Amino acid sequence: MEQNRYATKKKGKTEVYPFWNMADIKNVVEWFENNNEWDGYLITMLELLLGRRIGDTVMMKWSDLYYEKGNRKNKIDSIEEQKTGKVTNIPVSNMVWEAVDNYLQHTEVDPMKHYNDYIFEYNPKTTWLKRDVNSIIYKNVEIWCDALQKDFSDKRRENIISDYKKQKQYETIGEYLHYVVEYNDVVKHQTDDYRKKLKKAVEAANIQYAVSSHSLRKSFGYWIHKTHPFDPDCLLSLQKLFNHTDLQTTMNYIGLTEEKNRQYINDHGEFIRNVLAGNGDDIVKNMPVVSLKSDDFGEIIKQVIKNVQAGNDPVEVYQAAINMVNERRVL
Repeated sequence: MEQNRYATKKKGKTEVYPFWNMADIKNVVEWFENNNEWDGYLITMLELLLGRRIGDTVMMKWSDLYYEKGNRKNKIDSIEEQKTGKVTNIPVSNMVWEAVDNYLQHTEVDPMKHYNDYIFEYNPKTTWLKRDVNSIIYKNVEIWCDALQKDFSDKRRENIISDYKKQKQYETIGEYLHYVVEYNDVVKHQTDDYRKKLKKAVEAANIQYAVSSHSLRKSFGYWIHKTHPFDPDCLLSLQKLFNHTDLQTTMNYIGLTEEKNRQYINDHGEFIRNVLAGNGDDIVKNMPVVSLKSDDFGEIIKQVIKNVQAGNDPVEVYQAAINMVNERRVL
C-alpha cells in the first residue's frame, strides 16, 4: 500500500517535517497564487515568515499588523498563543509586508476599514462574532448544544464541564462556552479548511515526505538556522521565538535532529563502504573536531601569528592555540 504523503491532523502524535526543499516552498506558495486562493496564500506566507501556530495565524487581526493611524508595525506583540497563553514579540520583516501588499492588491481589502476585524473571514467565525452571548442564557451544556445544534458526545460534554470548573477567567458556563469552547471550534474548523487546501497544494507539488500545516512553522525555524548555520546565537533566538523550554526541544522541533541523524547514518554508510574497500582511515582522519565563533577563530589566528613572529617555539605555539580552542569552543 502506498504511504500517505500528506499527514492530516489526526489524534495522537503524527510526525511531520519542515519543507526540506526550497522548490517545495516555492511550488506550494505558487499553487495558492495560481488558484486565486488569496486567504490561503497569506496564511501560508505568514506561517513561513512569522512561525506561529496555524490556529493563531487564522485568528490574526489587522490591528496585529497596523497601528490605528495606518502605520505599519515592525514587531507583533499582541498575539496570545491559543495553546500556551504566552505572548511573543515577533519582528516583522520586509517580506511580510510584500506578502501583505500582494494580498491587498488582489483582494482590494482596506485594513483601516477593518482595523479591529479578523484578517481571514470565515462563515462560522462571522456567525460566532455576530452572536450576542448576553442575549442567550446558556444555563448548562445541554441547552447550549441544543441551541447551536452541537452533536457532542457525553464524554465531550463531561470534559467541557470539567475544564470549566478548573478555570477562573469566566464566571458563568455560558461565557465559557461562547468564548472558549465555541472559539476553539471556530479555529479548528477554519484550520481544517486551510489544511484541505494545503493538501491540494502539496499534492500538486508532488512532495513525497510527510508535511502538514505544522510544517510551515517548522520550516520557519529550519530555514532560519539553515541560513545562519555558524551563528551560535541562532538556536537561542529560535528557542525564544518558539517559547520552547530548552534548545534540544527546538532542535528536535525544526528538524535539525532528524537531519543530523540522517546525515550520521549516511556518513556511517559511506564509512562502512570505505572500510570494506580498505580506505576507512581516510574518513577518520578528516573528521571535524570543534566549532568556534568566527570572532574567536580570528583571535586565535592573530595570536598564532603573533607568537610565530615573536620567534616562540613551534610546539609551544601549537599548544597555546589548542588551549585557546578548547577554552572557546562552542559546545
